[in-house]
Amino acid sequence: MRLKFSRRLRLRNRNEFKQVYEQGRYLSNALISLHFYPREDQAHRIGFTAGKRLGCAVTRNRCKRRLKECYRLYREEAPCGFDIIVVARKGMVAAEWSKIVNAFRELMRRSNHVLAIRR
Repeated sequence: MRLKFSRRLRLRNRNEFKQVYEQGRYLSNALISLHFYPREDQAHRIGFTAGKRLGCAVTRNRCKRRLKECYRLYREEAPCGFDIIVVARKGMVAAEWSKIVNAFRELMRRSNHVLAIRR
């Protein structure tokens, strides 16, 4: 398994994030929100965010690192052909690692199910 998170897999600029937020679909649970928007090709790109409501920069960065690790471990469960934004929610700050992983995997399963129905 590759450990590198290459540039072609990331959402990098404000306009890409804005398009996903404004035109895409949305799922959430107590720890994580997931926004996704279809792409023309079969690859997927992903971005991670954590708002200032979560706390100081150290806390926000820790949440994003945890989300990136979840993605690295379960990349194959992400829906193909979509731009995806994963947003940390307030409950994630104090959550155990196993709960974060379960929440992430649940959202990936739900998103694949919702998208399968739509197609």
